[in-house]
Amino acid sequence: MNTLAPPIIHPRILVVDDELGPRESLRMLLKPAYQIQTAENGRVALELLPRFRPDVVIMDIKMPEMDGLELLRQVKRGDPSIEVVMITAYASLETVKLALTHGAFEYLIKPFSRQDMEDVVRRAVLRRQTDLGTRGQVATLVEEMRRLSTKTRELEEAARREAAEQSLRVTQLSLLREISRTIVGQLDTRALTGAVTEQLRIALGYDRVDITPEAPPRPGDAGDTLVACAIQDAQGPLGHLVVDNGATRRAIDPRERELLEMLSEYLAIALRNARLYGEIADTKRALEHLIASAGDAIISLTVEDRVDGWNPAAERIFGVPKGEALRRAVTDFLPPVEYARARAWLAEGRPMHQFETSPAGERPRATALAVTLSALRGRDGSLDGLIAIVRDITAQRELENQLHQSEKLTALGQLAGGIAHDFNNLLQAILGYAQLMKQNPHDPAFLDRSLRIVESAAVDGSETVRRIQQFARLRPDEQFVSVDVNQIVQDAVAITRPRWEEKIAHDNRPMDLRLDLGTVVPINGRPAALTELLTNLILNALDAMPDGGSLVITTGHEPGRSVSVAVADTGIGMPEVVRQRVFEPFFSTKGEAGSGLGLAMAYSIVRRHGGEIRVESEVGRGTTFTLTLPVAREPGESRLSTRRPDEHRSARILLVDDEPKVLATLSELLRSVGHTVTASPSGVAALDAYGPGRFDVVMTNLGMAGMNGWELAERLRALDRAVPLLLITGWGLRDEDQGRLAALGIRRCLFKPVQPAELDAAIQEALG
Repeated sequence: MNTLAPPIIHPRILVVDDELGPRESLRMLLKPAYQIQTAENGRVALELLPRFRPDVVIMDIKMPEMDGLELLRQVKRGDPSIEVVMITAYASLETVKLALTHGAFEYLIKPFSRQDMEDVVRRAVLRRQTDLGTRGQVATLVEEMRRLSTKTRELEEAARREAAEQSLRVTQLSLLREISRTIVGQLDTRALTGAVTEQLRIALGYDRVDITPEAPPRPGDAGDTLVACAIQDAQGPLGHLVVDNGATRRAIDPRERELLEMLSEYLAIALRNARLYGEIADTKRALEHLIASAGDAIISLTVEDRVDGWNPAAERIFGVPKGEALRRAVTDFLPPVEYARARAWLAEGRPMHQFETSPAGERPRATALAVTLSALRGRDGSLDGLIAIVRDITAQRELENQLHQSEKLTALGQLAGGIAHDFNNLLQAILGYAQLMKQNPHDPAFLDRSLRIVESAAVDGSETVRRIQQFARLRPDEQFVSVDVNQIVQDAVAITRPRWEEKIAHDNRPMDLRLDLGTVVPINGRPAALTELLTNLILNALDAMPDGGSLVITTGHEPGRSVSVAVADTGIGMPEVVRQRVFEPFFSTKGEAGSGLGLAMAYSIVRRHGGEIRVESEVGRGTTFTLTLPVAREPGESRLSTRRPDEHRSARILLVDDEPKVLATLSELLRSVGHTVTASPSGVAALDAYGPGRFDVVMTNLGMAGMNGWELAERLRALDRAVPLLLITGWGLRDEDQGRLAALGIRRCLFKPVQPAELDAAIQEALG
């Protein structure tokens, strides 16, 4: 028998979505079972709330004017009992956490199945029904029991006062007490009604006793042989107690009627109590099912930090069955240091703390976990236990890394035109001065000045190549080093200057760039990442000024605490609704021209450096991005080698490169500092020339036709495990190549163009 509160006859559902297609699809899907009303935005939805009074609101998170999170807050502020189901097309962890924190019942990620939607709505309506049905029942039960006690005392007093009716009253009281024992000891509604009706029929000799939902029709000749007493409490009717002596035609005494009416009050309390406990049992089963079917691990912990509950998702994430996990210390599954830090936050009074970590112990593959640790407190506020909700975010982090790489490649493509512009300028300088030197071979002063310009142009070109390789991750990630923020600003300006000049030349718009660089202290960071961050902000500022304008970059610092960088433009600005979402992944105002990842990546870089980024903007008044980065607490690793130079040694070098000009240049550079060089134009020629003990160092180009540098290194290692190997490349290295270098025992990889001092230093290091 169903023990839930009477169901809502026609639950009301309000669907809010700014797109007509999804809105109408949901309306048609839910129309057969529910009353449906739709709204195209948050404002219309709020106007409908007091008139339509929905039980459940289904809303899209991403809407114009008022997004789903703001609408959720206003709905819950008006009526916290309304259940809200959020729909999103993007599985943003932060957005989902905010929705659930503000009281959302559930969230669905598009596309979802019809079954998923119907299941979520059914559970939301059930919880709404349960909330409405059980509210205040405990207080009502206490009040009714008090009334019952009072009536019992009054009945006993009346029995003492009315000696003539003493025997009848004693019988009635005995019967009531006997039935009361049944009522108190029985919580199953069917068993309760069966026991009470049977006791009444036997004790008082009635023909038939029933408890029915409705009062039966009264025949005209029933007389005093039929009594129907309403069973009801303050919340409404619960049924009728019906006594029928129609078979024997024995009249029912008025004093028996009094007993039956009194008993009906007892029954009202008992039935309401049975329904309440039934609802509690159903709610408990629903919660247990929810926990068992949850995609996140839900782990309950004792105050001693031992596992007390372990759902199937926890078994899947940690690979430990429930039977083995129970009563074990939670630090067997989560790193002790991070768990202790989170628990300390809860001990200070915070209701919850979130952190990201990896599982404790060895794992076959790297796993990233998002943990929400919540406190369970007693009535006195003391900590009675904890709940840990653990989500496996490994796939999400891998996707973010892929998106990060994609954004770098996109940025590289945008800069390709500007880079070509830079290289053409450099090549023009090199070619021009080379031709002038051929025309003036006997002017030493002119030759010296020309050579310096050519060398400077080549160095500038190599710096541009270095930036490209770092953007494309073809050089190893830089470790945190001591960084001059002013230099980072100037590097970013240099990268974006061609784009700036192109905009002035093509669009003929007045553009002004001003640097206001103050005296700043060093910070610890990754120069390439910070350069990428500033480059992104500058390019965004250019896009925001289609009619021209001014860009001001300012640096400063708060002594001992932080360094700040402000990038301010006089562009079109942004409305408040855009400003609040500007750091969300995939959110873009550029249409197909933008990926929506640039500022999300900027935010990620700032957070990885322990800093903050904020934006101030007003439509038509421009935008200012302000970065705040902590100063270096400890000296960072130097960007320059601190190795003490040893005594210079000459070496016998086998040099391999399939580009004749490069081979000739490197050979001359090495011979100029005292080395003996055997030049080989291919890997095959190098193998023919090689013999164990004949060379001190082998230096080979990586990208060669026929046999490349990797293949040559493997063939040489098969002949000689000890000879030092060096690689030189113009392409760069991928992250996965680092392990290959170590496996082959390759001492170092140099990146073209290489300076003579760097080339000789690599040889000396290999000899050492």
